[in-house]
Amino acid sequence: MRRIRCAAILLAAITVAVPLGAARADELSDAFVEVIKNPTDTGANLRYAKLAEAKGKPRLALAAYERVLLNDPANEEARAGLQHIRRELQPSSTQFRVEVGTSWDSNPQNLSSGGKNEPGIFASIAVRDERSAGSYGWRTTGIFSGDVVKDTSDLNYGYVGAGTGPVIDLTPGLSVYTAVGLGAAQLDQKLYYREANLAATFEGLFGGAYESVRLRAGVRHYGPYFTADKGYFADAIAKFSVPHVLGDNDLVVISPWLRWSGINGAATTLNFDEIQPGRYREIGAGLDYYAIVASDIVLGTGLKARERYYSSALSSGSKRQDSYIAPDVSVTFKDVLMFQSDIKLQYTYRYNRSNEDFGEYHDHALDLSVIYQF
Repeated sequence: MRRIRCAAILLAAITVAVPLGAARADELSDAFVEVIKNPTDTGANLRYAKLAEAKGKPRLALAAYERVLLNDPANEEARAGLQHIRRELQPSSTQFRVEVGTSWDSNPQNLSSGGKNEPGIFASIAVRDERSAGSYGWRTTGIFSGDVVKDTSDLNYGYVGAGTGPVIDLTPGLSVYTAVGLGAAQLDQKLYYREANLAATFEGLFGGAYESVRLRAGVRHYGPYFTADKGYFADAIAKFSVPHVLGDNDLVVISPWLRWSGINGAATTLNFDEIQPGRYREIGAGLDYYAIVASDIVLGTGLKARERYYSSALSSGSKRQDSYIAPDVSVTFKDVLMFQSDIKLQYTYRYNRSNEDFGEYHDHALDLSVIYQF
């Protein structure tokens, strides 16, 4: 009797489930019929797209959102839905950038007088991994870099760092990448510092050009071999690209920044470390211009300048203030050795003016490097 009763219940469940499943399938089919009747109907396409998303058919939803935007490019709901679906369907990718080169500096120690020119070698490996995590992306970045100066071992420098976090779409065309980062540096074969930071990078394409604003805050602990101690830092760095300024094949990049450092003490001023020990406020900007003059040759020129206001007072009673300027010129030969391999030659003049007795210096730097991206 029990077997008969169970069989009856099972049969009833199957009998009910079949019409329900068919109803669900018919629901999507009925929505598509409405789209077929009038493919330019925004409401019908949006209803179909949302239903397709709910049923786990993102590619059908993608096509519906694209149809809406074809006839109504300003439709915010369709633009947001399209970006959401594209993020979900985005394939995983890992990109590498390797740069190896040789350098020559007239004053690598940044001495106010008596600087000795030195050759050196440098290398860096950067990685960027993008993956889909449901309705948002997940990005992981990492970098390893090293500089070796021939006869001045106390300037031999190495850095390793990584950051990871979600990429969240805020509006169509605008996303934010929030990351937790860790890093450590070595100087003269000793621990220079270790750091932890949090960052939020707002980025997007506007007018066909990439633009971003990164907000970052962190803490550094310096090693016992250096006069610097520990402290917090924070900065805001923007990047704005303007294509087709003087012609069809050029680009201007504007990079303003603000920085604050509350790191106690002082240490060697390094050309390859953007955050120097000390307690100061800093405002700066970079302006770069690139022009494609041939199919495989890019000429560039740029200027970086900053003003740094220290909190510490000098023996005269006034507070230290530094003004830094660094113009540069470069030429890049594209795809010379193999696919996506470039050769870059760059000259930079660096000058730092300071009201501190030993803070003023100037330097000529020449770099030749091979860059490979894959």
